[in-house]
Amino acid sequence: MSKVVAIHQPNFMPWPGYFYKIMHADAFVLLDDVEYQSGNASSITNRTKIKTPQGELFVSVPVKKGATLIKDILIDNNQPWRKKLLKTVQQNYAKAPFLNDYYPTFETILNKQHTHLAALNTELIQQSCAWLDITTPVFVSSEMGIDTDDKNMRIAEVCKRLGGDVYLSGNGARKYNDEALFRANGIELRYTSFQPEPYPQLHSDFVSGLSLMDLLFNCGKEAKSYLSA
Repeated sequence: MSKVVAIHQPNFMPWPGYFYKIMHADAFVLLDDVEYQSGNASSITNRTKIKTPQGELFVSVPVKKGATLIKDILIDNNQPWRKKLLKTVQQNYAKAPFLNDYYPTFETILNKQHTHLAALNTELIQQSCAWLDITTPVFVSSEMGIDTDDKNMRIAEVCKRLGGDVYLSGNGARKYNDEALFRANGIELRYTSFQPEPYPQLHSDFVSGLSLMDLLFNCGKEAKSYLSA
């Protein structure tokens, strides 16, 4: 029987598609020993989208400059960001039917005074998996002792280390994946097929690509059913 491995950077409260990938893998690896994309408009390592009456809004965790790898990125706790972020989330989801089922735990995790972004994101991802009843084992790449700078070889080594023979990749990586390298290492390459299914939301028409928080606050225990598409 095949063993499917999925890998992704530890992002801040990611969108539902992130958890679709975890749910459809036998092992999931948080890739924290790669370069942090600072200043990249598409970077979502320290931010996520929520929905407001005015439309989509990014909420962010401020980080300090200086470190290169995700695992070393420090949160800028000199800024009063927690109170602002929590207030923004609470105000915009005040009428969400399941807000109180999740928000208190989310608030507790944010108020733990994490020093490193990866540690905060990892705890939130693990808690989100628990909320969704996803039991896929989660590993951290920096703890696996893999030493190669080649991105494709790193993925292949991670898969082999976990006994995986299938790598479940996001569609966005098609142009980067070295299919010949994976074949040479006995690893089948598969791509996720997640297509967001509209679910009940606040504030007018359905918007895709929002944080998992939006799905949880609006759908509660039914949230997982929207990850099986």
